[in-house]
Amino acid sequence: MEKNVVVINKKTASNTKVVEVNGDIIVPDIKPDIVNIINTNANSYIYKEEVSTGRVRVDGNIDTYIVYLADNGENRSIQTTLNFVETIEDNAISEGCFSKQKIFLESIEAKVLNERKISIKASLKIKSDVYEKSEIEIASDFEEFGEVEKLKETLDIKSVIGSNKVKTSIKEDISVDNSFDIAEILKTDIEITNLENKISYNKILAKADANVKIIFLAEDGRISVANSQIPVMSFIDIEKITDTNICNVEYNIRNMLFKVNSKEMHSIAVQVDFEVSCEAFETKTIDVIQDMYAIKNSIDFTRKDVEVQVNSNDKTEISTINERILVEDIVNIHDVNCKTKVVNISKSGMFYNYECELSLDFYYEADNRNGLNVKNVVLPFMVKFEGEEGELEFQITKKQFTVSSENVDCEVEILSKQSNNSMRKISIIENVETKENQEENEYKMFMYFVKPDDTIWNIAKKFKVSMSDILKLNELENPDKLNIGDRLYIMR
Repeated sequence: MEKNVVVINKKTASNTKVVEVNGDIIVPDIKPDIVNIINTNANSYIYKEEVSTGRVRVDGNIDTYIVYLADNGENRSIQTTLNFVETIEDNAISEGCFSKQKIFLESIEAKVLNERKISIKASLKIKSDVYEKSEIEIASDFEEFGEVEKLKETLDIKSVIGSNKVKTSIKEDISVDNSFDIAEILKTDIEITNLENKISYNKILAKADANVKIIFLAEDGRISVANSQIPVMSFIDIEKITDTNICNVEYNIRNMLFKVNSKEMHSIAVQVDFEVSCEAFETKTIDVIQDMYAIKNSIDFTRKDVEVQVNSNDKTEISTINERILVEDIVNIHDVNCKTKVVNISKSGMFYNYECELSLDFYYEADNRNGLNVKNVVLPFMVKFEGEEGELEFQITKKQFTVSSENVDCEVEILSKQSNNSMRKISIIENVETKENQEENEYKMFMYFVKPDDTIWNIAKKFKVSMSDILKLNELENPDKLNIGDRLYIMR
């Protein structure tokens, strides 16, 4: 019996947990008293994860920036880090498994308790998937059981070669114009773009760019922006990988530090630590036997359903949003945060409709108000995919914001990709047994009238003849074109 061995990362557990993280911060003595909060923004990340029997533990940080109006009329900022530790329990998790975590900052708000103390509350969504490595044997030939008819499907299955993780970091001083003496950081953003992988034997060179954007407050009260594109590079070792294979590389932030250089206040020191993970696959073209029967013998077998990853075309859709938004007294935009999420899913025939939202946070300079101003706008959009329901991943491929009087003309292009559509459930035949037929070996002719749900395959299996014989005898060119009541001649 010929067998193909496929290695898969089998998902054993999938959980989503919403957690609330709370903390208080005391205003340092060197800063003025608080009148009210102008804006609270943050970056969240997991710096440590641990899998043990029955649970996954994640440790993370929320780096928070609070911009407030001080009693002297100035904008000021306080930075703090909230720590969290969460355990996700599931009986399907065992030793030897590995996990993948995604973290989403759903909301964060700060409340003034008194002029020297602030309370912070953040809501996080943690999505945890746990996998175990598993080998699957797929039989593709049963010639030893005699003359066997097989119903098969040819699939390009992705078999795991290996995986690995490495740590890398970026470290750079981002300079600004000498006319600015930087006083405080108000907001930070980092985005990974321009991902590129080069594969050679046993090694992957992973390259990307970290786009860093910082809104800061100068000593004279002006607000400005510092930008930098910093290259990120790492080498990942995976045995037996070659340039003919596929590799999926992910960048996960593990630590962040943004600090105004105290000696020379015209630059900001940036250090970001990454964990770069890679999964490598080879494509195996395999005939998966879905059903079979013997012509001359009786054959029995059992089935086992398994889920494999197959090569497939990504399902994507581009949504373009053009809106004119009123922002009173706006003069200049410092930054715009863009966040997308699915709010509802409904089915219509063969399609799933995803009702989505684009949330825009405008950080801007106003004509008659000093300091940093913030306005939030939520814009709905719809995405539709045919087939099965799945999770959506979003990528902002274009964003352009133009100020015209008190209006902002927004053009945002969103790429929506339906994930998990490469997973395929297949049925594996195993435990095959055969015995000789007791029937007399004499030729017989049958006349059969096609019934509802009949196929050439199940008719041939019923009479233990080959499909090709039925097609030839009845002069049928297309085995998929059968009509109820059609008359078929069958000879055996």
